[in-house]
Amino acid sequence: MKKRGVSPVIATVLLIALVTAAAAIVFLVVIPMLQPTAVPIFVYQNGSTDIGSGNRQFIVKVTAQGGPLTIDAVSVAPTVVFDVVNSTYVTMIGQVIGAEDQESLIFQGAFVVGTEYTLTFSFSSGEDNIVEDIAIIA
Repeated sequence: MKKRGVSPVIATVLLIALVTAAAAIVFLVVIPMLQPTAVPIFVYQNGSTDIGSGNRQFIVKVTAQGGPLTIDAVSVAPTVVFDVVNSTYVTMIGQVIGAEDQESLIFQGAFVVGTEYTLTFSFSSGEDNIVEDIAIIA
Protein backbone atom coordinates (compact mmCIF):
# COMPACT_ATOMS: atom_id res chain seq x y z
CA MET A 1 0.00 0.00 0.00
CA LYS A 2 1.44 3.31 -1.07
CA LYS A 3 1.17 6.27 1.34
CA ARG A 4 0.35 9.60 -0.21
CA GLY A 5 0.73 13.10 1.28
CA VAL A 6 -1.39 16.18 0.76
CA SER A 7 -1.35 17.64 -2.71
CA PRO A 8 1.03 20.64 -3.04
CA VAL A 9 -1.87 22.80 -4.22
CA ILE A 10 -4.00 21.94 -1.17
CA ALA A 11 -1.02 22.45 1.14
CA THR A 12 -0.42 25.90 -0.33
CA VAL A 13 -4.09 26.89 0.06
CA LEU A 14 -4.12 25.67 3.68
CA LEU A 15 -0.93 27.59 4.44
CA ILE A 16 -2.34 30.81 2.96
CA ALA A 17 -5.59 30.37 4.95
CA LEU A 18 -3.62 29.79 8.16
CA VAL A 19 -1.50 32.93 7.67
CA THR A 20 -4.60 35.00 6.80
CA ALA A 21 -6.41 33.80 9.94
CA ALA A 22 -3.38 34.60 12.12
CA ALA A 23 -3.11 38.11 10.61
CA ALA A 24 -6.84 38.71 11.22
CA ILE A 25 -6.51 37.67 14.88
CA VAL A 26 -3.56 40.02 15.38
CA PHE A 27 -5.40 42.88 13.66
CA LEU A 28 -8.71 42.42 15.52
CA VAL A 29 -7.46 41.44 18.98
CA VAL A 30 -3.88 42.52 19.61
CA ILE A 31 -3.73 45.92 17.86
CA PRO A 32 -6.67 47.46 19.85
CA MET A 33 -5.05 46.37 23.12
CA LEU A 34 -1.89 48.30 22.22
CA GLN A 35 -3.66 51.58 21.47
CA PRO A 36 -3.97 54.07 24.33
CA THR A 37 -7.27 54.18 26.18
CA ALA A 38 -9.08 57.51 26.18
CA VAL A 39 -9.66 58.89 29.67
CA PRO A 40 -11.67 62.01 30.53
CA ILE A 41 -10.07 64.42 33.00
CA PHE A 42 -12.54 66.77 34.73
CA VAL A 43 -11.98 70.18 36.28
CA TYR A 44 -15.00 71.80 37.93
CA GLN A 45 -14.86 75.56 38.27
CA ASN A 46 -16.35 76.15 41.71
CA GLY A 47 -19.49 78.20 41.91
CA SER A 48 -22.38 78.92 39.64
CA THR A 49 -23.82 82.02 38.06
CA ASP A 50 -27.43 83.19 38.18
CA ILE A 51 -28.63 83.54 34.57
CA GLY A 52 -32.18 84.61 35.44
CA SER A 53 -35.59 82.93 35.43
CA GLY A 54 -34.53 80.67 38.31
CA ASN A 55 -31.71 79.15 36.26
CA ARG A 56 -28.03 78.82 37.10
CA GLN A 57 -24.97 78.11 35.01
CA PHE A 58 -21.65 76.43 35.85
CA ILE A 59 -18.69 75.15 33.86
CA VAL A 60 -16.94 71.78 33.84
CA LYS A 61 -13.77 71.47 31.74
CA VAL A 62 -13.13 68.05 30.18
CA THR A 63 -9.81 66.98 28.68
CA ALA A 64 -9.70 63.90 26.43
CA GLN A 65 -6.45 62.28 27.49
CA GLY A 66 -5.09 59.43 25.38
CA GLY A 67 -7.63 59.62 22.55
CA PRO A 68 -10.80 61.27 21.31
CA LEU A 69 -14.05 61.07 23.30
CA THR A 70 -17.61 61.33 22.06
CA ILE A 71 -20.15 62.62 24.58
CA ASP A 72 -23.02 60.11 24.43
CA ALA A 73 -25.08 61.27 27.40
CA VAL A 74 -25.03 63.38 30.53
CA SER A 75 -27.43 62.91 33.43
CA VAL A 76 -27.83 64.80 36.70
CA ALA A 77 -29.00 63.48 40.06
CA PRO A 78 -31.14 64.77 41.68
CA THR A 79 -33.02 65.23 38.43
CA VAL A 80 -33.17 68.76 37.08
CA VAL A 81 -33.95 70.30 33.69
CA PHE A 82 -30.66 71.38 32.09
CA ASP A 83 -28.72 71.84 28.85
CA VAL A 84 -25.06 71.08 28.18
CA VAL A 85 -23.45 73.42 25.67
CA ASN A 86 -19.94 74.56 24.79
CA SER A 87 -18.52 78.07 24.78
CA THR A 88 -20.35 78.89 21.53
CA TYR A 89 -23.62 77.47 22.97
CA VAL A 90 -23.74 74.46 20.66
CA THR A 91 -25.30 71.37 22.26
CA MET A 92 -22.51 68.99 23.29
CA ILE A 93 -24.34 65.64 23.21
CA GLY A 94 -22.89 63.67 20.30
CA GLN A 95 -19.91 66.02 19.97
CA VAL A 96 -16.32 64.76 19.80
CA ILE A 97 -13.56 66.10 22.04
CA GLY A 98 -10.30 65.53 20.16
CA ALA A 99 -7.36 63.68 21.67
CA GLU A 100 -5.54 65.88 24.20
CA ASP A 101 -8.07 68.69 23.59
CA GLN A 102 -9.99 70.44 26.36
CA GLU A 103 -13.62 71.49 26.06
CA SER A 104 -15.55 73.70 28.46
CA LEU A 105 -18.99 72.21 29.07
CA ILE A 106 -21.49 74.82 30.21
CA PHE A 107 -24.37 73.45 32.27
CA GLN A 108 -27.39 75.71 32.45
CA GLY A 109 -30.69 74.90 34.05
CA ALA A 110 -32.84 74.87 37.16
CA PHE A 111 -29.99 74.15 39.60
CA VAL A 112 -30.66 75.16 43.22
CA VAL A 113 -27.97 76.99 45.20
CA GLY A 114 -26.48 74.81 47.95
CA THR A 115 -27.68 71.51 46.45
CA GLU A 116 -25.12 68.84 45.61
CA TYR A 117 -25.59 67.30 42.17
CA THR A 118 -23.92 64.23 40.70
CA LEU A 119 -23.14 64.48 37.00
CA THR A 120 -22.87 61.17 35.17
CA PHE A 121 -21.07 61.38 31.84
CA SER A 122 -21.18 58.61 29.27
CA PHE A 123 -18.42 58.81 26.66
CA SER A 124 -17.61 56.47 23.85
CA SER A 125 -14.12 56.05 22.50
CA GLY A 126 -13.86 53.46 19.78
CA GLU A 127 -15.37 50.35 21.33
CA ASP A 128 -14.83 51.51 24.92
CA ASN A 129 -17.54 53.20 26.95
CA ILE A 130 -16.42 55.36 29.85
CA VAL A 131 -18.87 56.44 32.57
CA GLU A 132 -17.64 59.14 34.98
CA ASP A 133 -19.40 60.60 38.02
CA ILE A 134 -18.49 63.96 39.53
CA ALA A 135 -20.20 65.80 42.37
CA ILE A 136 -20.80 69.54 42.23
CA ILE A 137 -22.58 72.05 44.44
CA ALA A 138 -24.54 74.63 42.48
